Amino acid sequence: MMKYSPFQDEPSNDNNNGQNAESQPQNNAPKHPISVFFHLFFKIVAVAIFILSSFVNIGFVLTFIIVTLSSAFDFWVTKNVTGRKLVGLRWWNQIKDDGSNNWVFESVQDKSQVNPAESLMFWVPVLAFTAAWFVFAIISLFGLSFLWLVVEIVCFLLAGANLLGYIKCAKDARKKVKGMAQSYIVGTIVNQAINRV
Repeated sequence: MMKYSPFQDEPSNDNNNGQNAESQPQNNAPKHPISVFFHLFFKIVAVAIFILSSFVNIGFVLTFIIVTLSSAFDFWVTKNVTGRKLVGLRWWNQIKDDGSNNWVFESVQDKSQVNPAESLMFWVPVLAFTAAWFVFAIISLFGLSFLWLVVEIVCFLLAGANLLGYIKCAKDARKKVKGMAQSYIVGTIVNQAINRV
């Protein structure tokens, strides 16, 4: 029975020109432009409405709703779509029957499927917008704007959860690659030793 992998729905790069994928030059143009758009869209909308509300009197309640919903949409899109498509990573947290947490990580086996430009377009906004919400929260804390602090903490926690999840997932993927390389080297040495005997 095959285990479900979120990476199997990616289109294959079959070439009928007689050339394989390795012989073609790597194109750094985004392979998933719609994913890149939505990865940036909800982050920008949340921050833009938040900043705009200080110049235009939109009202706290409407700003809270729009910014919180945009951040929630961003959390879902980043966690479930763009992380998988742009960097080949996916994470989730399961709660066991005894109440303990279990982090589950998936990563694409073939890192050549990950476009470096898309990877950059994934990581920079995830880091930058998490840092932006943190800075906004510090400013509101020192400015004693506790209503706005609630909005900023919610947005920071959503962005920070994704950042933490993807950092843990990237570390786990590196550890798996390192373990596979070590087991391959040990296996090769053992096979050579057996063949000499």
